[in-house]
Formats: sequence, C-alpha cells, structure tokens
Amino acid sequence: MSSPTLIRRDTADDAPRPAPAAFRERIPALVVLLLLLLTSVAAVWPLQTPDPRPASAAADRFSAQRALADLDDIAAVPHPSGSAAQARVRDHLLDRLREYGTTPRVITRVAAHTMGDIGRVGTVSDIYATVPGSRPSGQVLLMAHYDSVPSGPGAADNGANVATVLEVVRALQDRPGPRNDIGILFTDGEEQGLLGAKAFIDSGAAGDPRRVVAVNLEARGVSGPTVMFQTVGDGLTPAVRASGAQTTALAGEIFRLLRHDTDLTVLGDAGMRGMNFAFFEGAAHYHTSHDSIDQVSPASVQDMGDSALAATRQLAAADLMADAGTETYFSLFGAVLSYPEPLVLPLACLAVLSCALLLLLGRRRGAAPRGAARAAATFPLALAAAATIGLGGWWVLALVRPDFAIGAGLVYRPGHYLLAESGLLIVCVAGWYRWVRRKASPVEATVGVLAWFAVLGLLTAVALPGGSYLFVWPALLGNAAVAAVLRFTSVESPWRQAAAAVPAAALLLPVILLLLPTLGVSLTVAPLVLISLLAALLPGLLEPLPSHRTLTAGMLTVAVTAAGTFGAHAALDGYSSAEPRPVSLGYLLDSDTGKATWLGIGGPEQPVVGVLLTDGRIRLDKRVELLGGVTLHSGKAKVTTVEAPRAEDVSTTPTQEKGVRTVRMRVRLPADAHSVSVYADTSDHQVLGARIDGAAVVGGRNLAPEFGDWRWTATYVAPSPDGMDLSIRARGTGPLRIRIVSVAAGLPAGTGAPVLPADLSWASWPSVAGQTYVVRTFTVPQ
Repeated sequence: MSSPTLIRRDTADDAPRPAPAAFRERIPALVVLLLLLLTSVAAVWPLQTPDPRPASAAADRFSAQRALADLDDIAAVPHPSGSAAQARVRDHLLDRLREYGTTPRVITRVAAHTMGDIGRVGTVSDIYATVPGSRPSGQVLLMAHYDSVPSGPGAADNGANVATVLEVVRALQDRPGPRNDIGILFTDGEEQGLLGAKAFIDSGAAGDPRRVVAVNLEARGVSGPTVMFQTVGDGLTPAVRASGAQTTALAGEIFRLLRHDTDLTVLGDAGMRGMNFAFFEGAAHYHTSHDSIDQVSPASVQDMGDSALAATRQLAAADLMADAGTETYFSLFGAVLSYPEPLVLPLACLAVLSCALLLLLGRRRGAAPRGAARAAATFPLALAAAATIGLGGWWVLALVRPDFAIGAGLVYRPGHYLLAESGLLIVCVAGWYRWVRRKASPVEATVGVLAWFAVLGLLTAVALPGGSYLFVWPALLGNAAVAAVLRFTSVESPWRQAAAAVPAAALLLPVILLLLPTLGVSLTVAPLVLISLLAALLPGLLEPLPSHRTLTAGMLTVAVTAAGTFGAHAALDGYSSAEPRPVSLGYLLDSDTGKATWLGIGGPEQPVVGVLLTDGRIRLDKRVELLGGVTLHSGKAKVTTVEAPRAEDVSTTPTQEKGVRTVRMRVRLPADAHSVSVYADTSDHQVLGARIDGAAVVGGRNLAPEFGDWRWTATYVAPSPDGMDLSIRARGTGPLRIRIVSVAAGLPAGTGAPVLPADLSWASWPSVAGQTYVVRTFTVPQ
C-alpha cells in the first residue's frame, strides 16, 4: 500500500488554484487562533502590577503608601557615598530601625574590591541590624543599597527599595517571631564599586556566610512588574515560588553575559546564597536626575514589597541548611515551574530525539523528511532577518535620532519600535514560508522550525542552561502536537500544525516583553529572534494560502505600515519635563597644560550644549585614561579656578629587593570630588601592588595597550576631605610618573556652562555628562 501524501503548493504561480475555502472550513483554524490568543493573554496577564495598598491596610500586609512616606527623607536629593546628604539619609534609617525595636549599628570600613582587573577602594558606612529567631538554622538577610549616583536622587534606584525594606521589617513584626534570624542590611558604595557589600563581608558581622540567604532589592527603571532575575546558590526555588514575582532562569544568564553585578555578586563570591529582585520599565530614567520621587510607580513598589515580604517569610520559617539541588525555574500563567538542573541536558537531547521520531512518524503519514530539511536549512534566513532588522533598525535610529544614542538606546517608548520591527520581521517570515511551501507541506515546514527549537535547546543547555527551557519545551510539546495531528486527524488539515505555536507563545511572550525594557531599542535583536521563532509556527493558520497576488499585496501593506510606523515614531517621539531629552557635556581641566576642554558623547546637534562642542572628535586614551576608550566631541573651554589634586609628603623608600621601591604620598583632593582615579606610568616600571588608605590594590597592567604608557590604575570612591594616603610598590629605574584624575558632579561656574531647561537632562551616569574632571601629573624622582 502506498503512503498518503500531503497536499503541496503548486510550483508555478500561474497554476490552477482551488476555489476559496468555505467559511466552515476555516472554523477549526479560528478555534486554534482563539486558543492561541487566550494562551497569550494568560501568559502575559501576570506581568501587570497590583494596585498599591493604602496606609490603612492590615498591619501584617505590605502597603506601598506606608513605604513611600519615607521616600522624601531618602531620595529627595542626590546622596552619593560619602556626601553630607547620604549622612542625613543614614540618620533617618537608623531612627526608623530603632522605632521597629532593633538595635542598628553602622559598620564603617575602608573596603577594596576588584571589578574586572581594576581595584576600587572607598570608605563606606553600612547599616546593619538583626531580629533574632526562635530556632535559627541561619539568617535571612533583607538588603538594599542606600547610596545614589552622584548625578541623581535615586528615588527608584534605590530609594524605593530602601523604603520597601523598612515597610517589610515593620510588617514582619506584626506576626510571631520568625524561626530564623532576620538581618537588615543597607549597603553603601554600591553604585561605584559594590564596596558596601565587600565591607560587610570583611566585617564578618553576619557570621558563617554559608548560613546566610540574602534577599536583595534593586531597580533598573522606575516601574513595571517585579522580576526575580537571579538566584545565587541552591535550594531557593520554594522562596522564588512563594514570592509570586515573575521569573525566568534566563534572566540570570543574560545578567551574567552583560557582566552586570549587584551587591549579591559580592555576597555570593563569599559563599552566601540569595535572590535578586528588581523592576525594569522606564529605564530611560535610570541613573539620571529625573529618577525622582514623582516618577516612581506605587504599583511597582507594592509588587516589590509583596514579593520581598513573601520570600522573606518563607525563608524565615525554612531550614536554611537543608540539602537541596540547583533547579531551572520559570513563570507560567502566574505560577513558578521548576525541575532539577541535571535534567536540562537530557531534556534537550530528548527534544532532538523527538524531532527524529516525528520525522519517522511523518514519513509513514506522508510528510517527507526532505521537505522538513528544506525548511530547517532555510530557516536561518528568518533568523538573519531578525538580526538585520534589529541591528539595522538601531543603526537607522542612531543616525536620525542621535539623542537616542546618547541614552544608549534606553528610550521612553521602546515598544513602538519593537512593534514596527516585528511587523517587518513577520513579512520576512511570511516570505520565507511561502518560498518553503513551494516544495514542502505545512507540516514539513512546522517540523523544520521545531527542529530549530530543539537545536537551540541543546546549544543553550550547554552554554546557557537557564535559558534552555525556552526552546526545549516548545520543541517537545510542539512535536507532540504535530504527532497527534499526523496520527489522529486528516493529513489534509494543514492549519492544525499551528497548534504547535501554543506552548511557544506561553513561554516566549512574557520573556519578549521583559527583555525589551531591560535591553532597550539598541538590542531589540534579542526579542526579535524569539519573535521570529514564534512567528514561523503561525503561517499554518493561513492555509490554504491565498493567491500570489493577494499574499504579496498583504505583505507589502504590512511592510509599508510597519516602516511608516517606525519612521513616524522616530520623527515625532518628543520630550517633556516629565521625560526630558538627554544631553551630554562635561568639563575637563588639565592642570599640567593649563587647558580646559568641553567634552560630550553627543555633538553640536544637541540643544543648549551643542554650541560648545564644535572642535571635532577626540580620543583621550593616552592623556586622560579615565575618559579613554571612546571618541568624544570636544570644544575649547574657559579656564577657571577649579581645585586640583595636590601631592604632599612625597617619599621614596627602597626595599631589599633589587630595583623595587615604595613611593608614598598624601594626595589632597577637591572638596567636591566623589571619586578619584590613580594611574602609574608603566613604560619603565612594573607596579607590583598599591595601598590606598591602607587597603591593598592589585598591581600589574590592567589597562589595554591603547592606553600607552599609563596601563595601571585604581579608583578611590568617596574620598575624605582630608585626602588619601597612597603608596605604590614598583620595580624599575628612573622617575615614576603618577597621574591623578578627580571627578565631581556638576559643571564649574564662570565657564559659560549652560543651565538646562526642564525638558533637558544630563545623560545617564556614568558618563561625562554633567561631570567635572581635573587632571594632575606628579613625577617622583628615583
């Protein structure tokens, strides 16, 4: 008996076509479409934030209104580490913790932390208090950093979370005492090097780090749902599930790839376990002067508070020393699903095997492996289209809207651009599908796409195990759906293959919506790749395909509409006092040459500040290393009286090791400097190590060759008004040159620095925007 064959597309566009399908023949496809829509809504519905509870809410519940009452005392003005404003915030937090019956203490230490290869040092003051448990198996450490960036008040990052911690502490006390100890930690110096977390570890205040589980609250925006975006250590899935926060193990993998760190990174390196919570929407306000109280979403604060309180309560009652393995976890329809991480690779292999079994079954039912192979072999064209549209779209935006580039792609309304790019991508996927259908059936096209899900699942299982589930489960469930179609239904029902898109939509859509505000329009390529995978499973709903003319007209209409939408938003996307335009202007005074220069990421096209940046582009790799690595616009600036670093009590002491000496000096710094970078000339010397205010800093060459002679550096944060003690142990002969670059927030008076109107703001920190740099080089003789 011959095997039945599936209906294929005619190979010639002018071949006779069947009469249009009757409406009743479309009803099953509409049912699948309705199921897909309902699944999609159910998947993204949990991304909504709850209504904020009023101050009259029950005492054991978290109230955003109660929490936000503290924000005026925490985040009214910038309060970077070491500032007088931060000291006032610290006093307020101490008073509040005492009101809740705890006995807080301030841990002040000089901490040193190496980020990458560059040492950072600073004197920081953490706040730590404990609530003793009845039968402690360890300590639950509820924490948030309480310093802001130098250029903004930090209402969301991280004032709202500091206020959240206070409200969680209050709510915890309204129930019987916990089993485990609860620690409350407000760290200092997070924004400029995670120094408070390092000081806390160095102090030993928490005891055995293996008995501590941290709940760290962060923000990379001003609104949006709370996301539990990273776990460190084993056995935390019950607390993740209890928190109710949206989560995906993929977020931790992305966080690692982008090389971002939080205080939990330092605690994890010391042996502690923990979870990172944050909200991400409104990232255009992040690290700016308009990360202000009026921008913070009360609904996001409520969501954060509910999550932190629930996770802390679960951990407070758990056996923190119980053995547990690492798990892969993800949110689905508002619940958290998980399975042991050792199953990740076997499941990925099973997904690949399921593709092979499906091809075997399909061959018996008339689906040719050759057609599936054709679809699989050509699907990279759709992935390439996603990459081209994402990267090309950003290139066009950066070209026509250089103000977007100043903000590194973190715009106020990124969804408009992703929607338009998605329209263009769908046209490309539809074109790919129509071409594949010339020699492959709908089921063969679907099998080819599911093979790509399986392959990606296997690759990520090896490289990014936390993200493998995104591809493995759509492959497994999709293959099962197609197998059911082939086994139990008529092979002449190609629309049913679209049922394979249902599990993909449930898993991919929430991640797509979470990626966009996190990455911004400069990296839409990531969500677009996921969209291309999902879109490639949908064309079966169009079967039988319309005529070539109709399909082409539809694709052209969608493409023109998408391109027009993209262009319209690029042209009309404006600014206001609530959403100011980012601009970039910094002031550099080179005390060695007596010259001053205006610097900016953006150029003369910028309003108000652009008129000062008319001298072309420069690179400062070998002259002012702190500003090296990028090309900046420049302009001649007026020299004004700005305090420069000074060296006192300079001495050189030879050591017993031949050719090695220790250079010491007391460095006096500008009173308003929030940080200072130290460089050593390594052309004739090797830096073996250094100490800043007694804290050890690594030596060696920690800068790239393009920085020329100046390839060793260290940074000192929140310097004392009295200056800092610097000692460098070096091997070499001849004079040793040491360069100091101090940085202060604000532009100096008397230079013609503009005052920004309400609809302009300095670009996100760290950058040259709104900063004053003063350079001084000292030569220490042999």
